[in-house]
Amino acid sequence: MEKYTKAIAAAAGGVVTGTVGIPFMPDDTPWYGYLALYALTIGLPAVLTYFAPKNAA
Repeated sequence: MEKYTKAIAAAAGGVVTGTVGIPFMPDDTPWYGYLALYALTIGLPAVLTYFAPKNAA
């Protein structure tokens, strides 16, 4: 269960990062450019956090 909560938290951080990145997109960016921005900023941290090994104690 801990893996899921960390992945959800990473995705939530990605939402904030993606929203901050919108003003820096060029004006003529098509809709799929924004979709790619959110897919990278939400999906990548969530997937990497989910598959990251546990820290050794």
